[in-house]
Amino acid sequence: MVVSDVSPAPQSKSDPNVSQVDLRPGWFDERLLLFVIQVICSIILLVDVGGEIHETLLDSRPTQPFMLFHLWIEGFATLLMGASFVLSYRLLRNHRREMALAKTRIAAVRGDFSELVDARFRDWKLSPAEFEVALLTVKGLRIAEIARLRDSRESTIKSHLSAIFRKAGVTSRTELLAKFVDDFLTTSAEH
Repeated sequence: MVVSDVSPAPQSKSDPNVSQVDLRPGWFDERLLLFVIQVICSIILLVDVGGEIHETLLDSRPTQPFMLFHLWIEGFATLLMGASFVLSYRLLRNHRREMALAKTRIAAVRGDFSELVDARFRDWKLSPAEFEVALLTVKGLRIAEIARLRDSRESTIKSHLSAIFRKAGVTSRTELLAKFVDDFLTTSAEH
């Protein structure tokens, strides 16, 4: 099994410390539901106020002060609901645009990091097996998980890791990951 790209390590669904971010701006979510509710409420309020104003204007009797006050309050509430509708629409549109931009940026960062990892592995002259073990290690998999994925013994994976650490000039997984993060930040700052 040869792994060719760098992507986040598989995460346990039962791990409460792991937060998963969904960057897909779906068609239906809570923001869209809020927007639809505001539109419906605005329409209902507009019809109600419009009907009462029409009725008041056609009524030949003098309008009571309370009724005028009531119409002014409902008219103001209608304007506020309409304003919230417009603001919600703009926020939803901006949010979707920001989510699409974030998705694009993450893809670029992932690609840059993948290129950096591949370049370092080539620089260290890793064998194909070491390359795969190193990649799975960088992804965050444990020795037992790597052994299971590669259908190997844990001692074989440990042997590969020792060779990888020696070639990379590090002594632990933490140092290996730190080396990549440091290289990545340095490379990103240069661009």
